Amino acid sequence: VAEFVQEFKPHIVGITANTPQVKQAWRTARDIREVYDCPIVLGGPHVSVLPEESCEKPYVDIVVRGEGEDGWIEICNRLEAFLTDNSVYSTEAFMHPENEVFDDCLGVTYKTSDGQIHNNPDRTPIADLDSLPWPAYHLFKMQHYTNLQPATDAIDGARSFSIMTSRGCPYRCTFCSQSIMPIKWRSRSPENVLAEWRHLVEDFGAQEIGILDDSANIRVKRLEELAHLLIENNLNKVPWIFVNGIRANLASKELLALLKEAGLKRTAFGVETGDLEIMKSIDKKIDMETIRQAFKNAKEINLETIGFFIIGLPGDTRETMQR
Repeated sequence: VAEFVQEFKPHIVGITANTPQVKQAWRTARDIREVYDCPIVLGGPHVSVLPEESCEKPYVDIVVRGEGEDGWIEICNRLEAFLTDNSVYSTEAFMHPENEVFDDCLGVTYKTSDGQIHNNPDRTPIADLDSLPWPAYHLFKMQHYTNLQPATDAIDGARSFSIMTSRGCPYRCTFCSQSIMPIKWRSRSPENVLAEWRHLVEDFGAQEIGILDDSANIRVKRLEELAHLLIENNLNKVPWIFVNGIRANLASKELLALLKEAGLKRTAFGVETGDLEIMKSIDKKIDMETIRQAFKNAKEINLETIGFFIIGLPGDTRETMQR
């Protein structure tokens, strides 16, 4: 990555940092800073929750907390203005406290060149998700992106794409980053999702699609509308899955049957634990029988299922984990 940055010479670098990859994100930022001088910005769930942890690193300048689109654009605009006024760039000058470049930039944690870390107020989450442009798939070598969780039997991997139809979650399960993120559940319109879905299938030859929503079935009626649109537009021939699963308490047999007709091949349910007391302690707001019924509903219509479990929750013992 550092070699590519040296060759490409970008004005700014952004790195996504989920918890399992955050150390690699730091190493990448360090390697870039050693060979090239530009602002290095981190974003993603992990750094949104622990922004100072990353900003303390000498090679990280800014952390964007929460949703990144508006914050990233604002950072780039402020960098562009700085470059217009200064013929020679240095990150030390750009981040100098006297410049006050980011004093009023919402949703960021940043470090001025004197080493001081500043936490700005949160940015309001994007209300109208339909206003966002689709990912720029044409800029990537999409032939290299296959099989999220294989929904097809292609030996060499199918052309796999992901799509988000909603953001956020109204539940506050204690083990999940959503429990401390100031982000409400919002959705795209079924028509907007359909348009991108068609784009993936007809323009990019998608052979499988994975829905990445945190809670795709929060509003069942909206999901039903999307299913009907996929069927009516003959887009149900391409198999798709719920990558992150859906709420078991909202997974009726009727809904799952409709989704299967719309092309759903596999769903997942967050079981987390088989112990009722542990379940209560994580504030999942669901009971074991409801989860069992959701799996039963799926199996009765021959829908593939996955269960997500967490081993080692607070209070877990060998006995509770065995359950």
